Amino acid sequence: MKILLTSDMYENQINGVSGSVITLRDELRKKGHDVRVLTLSKDSESKMVKTDYLIGSFSVPFYPDVRQTIHFRDPIINDVIKWNPDIIHIQTEFSICKISKKIAKACNCPYIATSHTFWEDYTGYLIPGKRLGKMVAKRFVRRAYKGARAIIIPTEKMRSVLERYGITTPIYAIPTGIDLDRFKKKFTSFEKTKLKGKLGIKNNAKVLVSIGRVAKEKNLDEIIDYLPRLIERDKNIILLIGGDGPHKKNLEAKVKKLKLEKYVRFTGMIPPKYTYKYFSLGDVFVCASTSETQGITYIEAQACGVPLVCRYDKCLDNVVINGKNGFTYETEDEYVENIFKILHNPFLHMKLKNNTRKVVENFSKEKFGDDVEKLYMDVIKEFKKEGADNES
Repeated sequence: MKILLTSDMYENQINGVSGSVITLRDELRKKGHDVRVLTLSKDSESKMVKTDYLIGSFSVPFYPDVRQTIHFRDPIINDVIKWNPDIIHIQTEFSICKISKKIAKACNCPYIATSHTFWEDYTGYLIPGKRLGKMVAKRFVRRAYKGARAIIIPTEKMRSVLERYGITTPIYAIPTGIDLDRFKKKFTSFEKTKLKGKLGIKNNAKVLVSIGRVAKEKNLDEIIDYLPRLIERDKNIILLIGGDGPHKKNLEAKVKKLKLEKYVRFTGMIPPKYTYKYFSLGDVFVCASTSETQGITYIEAQACGVPLVCRYDKCLDNVVINGKNGFTYETEDEYVENIFKILHNPFLHMKLKNNTRKVVENFSKEKFGDDVEKLYMDVIKEFKKEGADNES
């Protein structure tokens, strides 16, 4: 198959969407498919780099690293049309989505979409008021997915949202896979001690780790707010926040205001090939976000053998299994209780740790590639059948 993956976010950005596109691209190529990517250039120049079509773009001020384009008649679009893909897979809902639909019409090929983002949690960057934000998100998403032959959702959490928006397109739950081997690399005790020293963490400290994009919707404020109660009972606890993002300075100011500098470490941006090292420093992975559609970091942490304590969210069904690989919580008391349940019970900690790697086997990149490939084939077959029926 000739497969065109399209996304506003790609290799020059580090986030869940770009990671999913790259993983899918690589897995489909392993299967022998001709896969190309249509995305935005990191500057105003349009060009083709190897098998990537890059359209000139500009930065958007309301959210760091976001870029858009107005080059809807760019000559490079004609190059994509000449290549003539069999199917188009749209990964984002902005300008590249509009261009993708134009290409699909010119090539008379079907397109599907993946719903990566719970947009109601992001409208606050532009629109005041939750009610208005929900209404705008609904209209925006319905317009973006109009005409798609299928919609992929990473977890069942998104199904109810899309159905609430009135979307009737067939929806398929296919979790984004990860390269599990990348997180199973050997990281010796000596190397851990050295990295802890670099971060100013004592070797015997109990580390709560949170790694990902440091944005307001990730709700890291809650994790910091709950920290004093933990420290009251155990002053040997350190919160390690890995990653960068638009909310990092606010969190650093909050830590200073609460006089928690001694107990919190910020790493800044971590290159993807090294994240396994930082996950591996953790005794427990913590997360309070309810804005995830899947939450790749939950899976990455488990691939490193780190138990989880996370605020309950529907996307965690079958990802966090209470008492098997970690715990979910809904109140501060539950959070504190679960943290100490793990930290102060070595046998339970070892049990949870051993189970984490068993749970994540369902999220391998190979299974991800297999499931998406099958969907492509089904969509193309149905599209051709409808074309033949219309001609007869």
